[in-house]
Amino acid sequence: MKRDLEQILQTILHSSEILEEEMKQESNLKNLTSRQLYCVELIKEMRNPSLTELAEKMNIAKASISVMIERLEKNNYIYKVASDNDRRTSHVHLTEEGNKAASLHAELHKRISELMTEEMTESEKEILIVLLNKSLLSLNKFRKKIK
Repeated sequence: MKRDLEQILQTILHSSEILEEEMKQESNLKNLTSRQLYCVELIKEMRNPSLTELAEKMNIAKASISVMIERLEKNNYIYKVASDNDRRTSHVHLTEEGNKAASLHAELHKRISELMTEEMTESEKEILIVLLNKSLLSLNKFRKKIK
């Protein structure tokens, strides 16, 4: 029985959220929300962004990123350093604990990707990558329209 695209996407998103939560509980990441984990991962990827850059990348308000950063700093995942050029601006750096969290989170995503594609041939995986990249382009265009 074939399922329509909407049902398949809903099932994939829901299943991956559950799987990520289960894997998170088995690791040292249980005290972090998915949004905080995403933030930590972005800080690593962006190499010490400013709060403004991070808020823009996460598509959230500066006030919201400030609260999140305060919590991450309180829990010793990040620390802020005032900019050399403009003392009103801070850059966010990962602590050793923050780097571990980012690496663990990336490993969780890698594991979920492997589980989702283990029944696929290499050719099917390549096709999936092309199709998902096209989907991402559409989602990004939509996000830019609603800003």
